Amino acid sequence: MWNRQNLIARLQKEPPGERAHINFYPYRIKNKFIETEIDKKLSAVGIHLYPEKESIFFILIKRPNYNGYHSGQIAFPGGKKDATDINLLQTAKRESFEELNISMNIGELICELTAVYIPVSNFLVQPFVFLHHEKPNMIKNHEVAEVIEISLDELVNEENLGEINLENIGLSSVPAFIFEKCQVWGATALMLSEMKEMLK
Repeated sequence: MWNRQNLIARLQKEPPGERAHINFYPYRIKNKFIETEIDKKLSAVGIHLYPEKESIFFILIKRPNYNGYHSGQIAFPGGKKDATDINLLQTAKRESFEELNISMNIGELICELTAVYIPVSNFLVQPFVFLHHEKPNMIKNHEVAEVIEISLDELVNEENLGEINLENIGLSSVPAFIFEKCQVWGATALMLSEMKEMLK
């Protein structure tokens, strides 16, 4: 189902943007998720796809528990743009190398998804999708508590959509991807929703 040529063709379609995002906004009142123009912090993430077990998988990471906005959350490898990064693509590659030891020289850039704004931390996150010929040799650093591998078959399975309650931050009935290994909500879910739409 997921041969390389077919996968690339699907992911190089025009990204649907907000049409794919809207059902996964963690706030039911849409204007709470509207982007501000004040001092946005630029960041980027890498979505790394690779063949494994007759399917295509991608990598999620679980952040360690700490005193911060994204403590313990599920995310893609990535982070804030450094002053030395020439662009956000380099940010995504550098962060993937620092966090998971994924070489900056492997993986073909397939597409950019729509940037996602995160109100609580004022980050504007640019996702980049890379396709690898084989599973990267990953070594996690201190910023990664766990590496989670999810197949595209799980992503497009409508039975893996649902809602979760996040009582620790005062949110209920939050739209999420409910995979066997993890639950994904917020900005990462928005990115996954867009990729899911493009794969149809």
